[in-house]
Amino acid sequence: MTKREPMRSKSSSKKIKMSIPRLHWLKRKKEKQDWSNAYYLRQVQLAGKFTFPAPIALENDEKDESGALVTADNISVINLKDVTFQYASTGHWIFKEPINFNVTASTRVGIMGPNGAGKSTFLKLLTHKLTANSGQVVHHKKYTLAYFGQHSTAELDLELTPTEFMMREFPDEKAGNLKNHLGKTGVLGDVQSTRMLNLSYSQRSCVIFSKLTFVCPHLLIMDEPTNFLDLESVDALISACNKYRGALLLVSHNRDFLRKCAKQYLSIVPGRFNLFDDIQTAERSTYTFIAEMESGGGVKGSEALAQNPGGGTYADEKKDGEKKEAVIGGAKPVAKAAVAAVKVTYALNENILALWQDGKFYSATVKKVLPDGKGYQILYNDYGNLANVAPSSLKKADAAAVPAKGAAAGAKKPAPAAAAAGGKPKGK
Repeated sequence: MTKREPMRSKSSSKKIKMSIPRLHWLKRKKEKQDWSNAYYLRQVQLAGKFTFPAPIALENDEKDESGALVTADNISVINLKDVTFQYASTGHWIFKEPINFNVTASTRVGIMGPNGAGKSTFLKLLTHKLTANSGQVVHHKKYTLAYFGQHSTAELDLELTPTEFMMREFPDEKAGNLKNHLGKTGVLGDVQSTRMLNLSYSQRSCVIFSKLTFVCPHLLIMDEPTNFLDLESVDALISACNKYRGALLLVSHNRDFLRKCAKQYLSIVPGRFNLFDDIQTAERSTYTFIAEMESGGGVKGSEALAQNPGGGTYADEKKDGEKKEAVIGGAKPVAKAAVAAVKVTYALNENILALWQDGKFYSATVKKVLPDGKGYQILYNDYGNLANVAPSSLKKADAAAVPAKGAAAGAKKPAPAAAAAGGKPKGK
């Protein structure tokens, strides 16, 4: 027995030494599995974050020219007929020339244009938040509207909690159902019982979306809905919009958001109110008008917005009082001034970190250097969003910290403090 004891001791020692690497391996395996499970649950939550319930069919008593009932897709929800509008307090015309626009049950339109051109005014005319100077705004007799505006969160009673707000909006609904729905839009746990005064803008936006998505609307209008959402939530909203089967009007400077959600594109600029079937033509019409104004008659783009009479023409007031009506861009262009050289801080196709609207930095790639030192066009690597970003919103990234193309999906999800280093950022 005494001779065998050293052998048992040696064998036990060998087993212990062999088990140490295995313990490390098992620990890493468990950490990876836990991360994978958490990531999967997060994706499931995001997939249903802005989900709409099944819609209720619109009543149809509308007839076409032959006297037959129109199809369900062509039922008119809101119809603008020869509408003009002027702000009485300032005398500023937004639509001096009459505009016409019919929102049907199948309308899916992205609205683009410079700030101040009339995008939000147009939406407010559609929804009777503003009254037209002339023309008609005809609404369907029984339709449900969901409207998310740039200032919708400012309309919240900040003394209420999200649960109290939902119970006030839907008094006949059970509190449990309302809490479950708040959870789907990312308002979870203690946040549901926290006064909205103490919530972030992103959390307040999610409360508004909870209200909008609890009952499926026939028309969903969203004015800059992505401003306070993180990238994951933007992707969830895109998915929800594509599953939504009602009429949809979107205002956004996020080109990727419009391209993925809309089928037609309305361009609103001084003197133009045009609907296009493709986003490229709509963008050319929208974002070249200032250059056309400046090259065509010495009228600055900012002046065009300030003096915009809207509709189909632009009024050029001459010094002698003569008023000339002309389609914008009709004048002969003059030679353009040489573009100043841009001091390039980042190279094309360089991996960098770019600031998003939620205040976090994300992995991105430089795609284009913008003229006049305005910055760079960058691509957010993990999400496919293209954006023009000022140099102050960019910073260098270590090569080791930025994942290779296609590797982000398999990388470990970073903690909030390290979200800029790459991989999928956490939503709020």
